Amino acid sequence: MARLDNIQFVRNPYLCRQDIEYMRSSTENIYQQKINQVIDYISANLYKPLQLDTLANQINVSQRQLLRIMRSSLNESLYSYVARQRVERVVLYMQTEEMSLTKLTGMFGYDNPQSFSKAFKKQFGISPKAYMNELQGRLTGYVKSSGNRQNHLQSEICEEGDLELVYIRIIGKYGEDEPYKIAWNKLIRFLKDKQALSEEIRFIGLSFDDPNITKSEHCRFYACASVEKKIVPAGEFGTIQLRKGKYAVYTLKGSYSGLQELYNNISVNFDYTLRHGMPFEEYISCSAESGKEQITKIYIPIK
Repeated sequence: MARLDNIQFVRNPYLCRQDIEYMRSSTENIYQQKINQVIDYISANLYKPLQLDTLANQINVSQRQLLRIMRSSLNESLYSYVARQRVERVVLYMQTEEMSLTKLTGMFGYDNPQSFSKAFKKQFGISPKAYMNELQGRLTGYVKSSGNRQNHLQSEICEEGDLELVYIRIIGKYGEDEPYKIAWNKLIRFLKDKQALSEEIRFIGLSFDDPNITKSEHCRFYACASVEKKIVPAGEFGTIQLRKGKYAVYTLKGSYSGLQELYNNISVNFDYTLRHGMPFEEYISCSAESGKEQITKIYIPIK
């Protein structure tokens, strides 16, 4: 199998410029699809050893090529990415699960709590216990400074079926105008090309990281749309499924800039028992002219 990064586009005299551009575009699409596969595989399998050869085999590339394309995409090494994801996932569990640190860290491949604490201090500079106390104090301070608006915390309970989603990924600070505008426009064009737009379509946002924990430049957001028919992943567009289950649903009326405040309020004043699942946002309506007309629903998985 020829390595894609060894293709010499400009040295073949029989290729016209249009052919060259097509081949470059095809190669880039293949890379993007492989990047999606690796990131989604890591996210779903953080509790496994995740050896380099296993990841490389997932997308049928050499280990060296895997390291190169992932560093280019993530702006950090693959090793650093996996280590960071594991630590941050444990922090999320520590906020919601009542289990011993030994059991919790064992779930994510650490030999013992001491090895986890070492990895934790390397990332955050302090012990897990000190960090959790600092984080809770920070969240409480955010809520107090916002006036602890309880009207934001009115919720309803609903059952959702399986949701098949097409996504495009954004890595960077949540809510930055230009990257988000570009991503949503690309997604709409992709759906039009696939004849997948309909009145029943739902526009969904998946925020994989908590900006109170993850540095803003590493936060992962998936701009998604629900689809009724099977869509084959292509280039930077991937597919993901949200499993059916029960959710507590909170409604934000107004600018998206209020989303983080609402999430902080939910975190501090949550009245339900969380279940393992993916929280998501649904964009009910929006207006470029007035933030007051924007309606966003936040779905939090509960037991």
